[in-house]
Amino acid sequence: MTEFTAWPINLRLAFLLAPFVIGAVGLGIHYRLTIGRRFEELCSVFQNSPGLKEDLKYWTTISTRTRAMIVSGVMLGAVFPALVVRRGLLNAEDCRNCPIHLKRRLQISFWCNAVACTWAIAGWTIIELGKQ
Repeated sequence: MTEFTAWPINLRLAFLLAPFVIGAVGLGIHYRLTIGRRFEELCSVFQNSPGLKEDLKYWTTISTRTRAMIVSGVMLGAVFPALVVRRGLLNAEDCRNCPIHLKRRLQISFWCNAVACTWAIAGWTIIELGKQ
């Protein structure tokens, strides 16, 4: 396998910065959903879901941090609806009735963050294996 230090500098720099850029896009979409009217729309769409009701009961929606946690809980319903419905966290009807623009943003945010995390771990592994 080719050592990481043997790669051209531009390729190394792009490889190391890409997960941070992709992760920033995912986090940007996520936090854009937490502020403003998208959050209220999200709460109204999933109003029959027991998981969201419980989250709203224990957490206030005043701070951005707690709103982000609530959006993260609903995000799995957009990406893996069968899993969260089976666990009883979200209502199946609410998952089906989620508007496509919200569902698409939740999915893009989730996959950007998942790819960034995986890429960062793979990059770290490649660099560490190259040292040996």
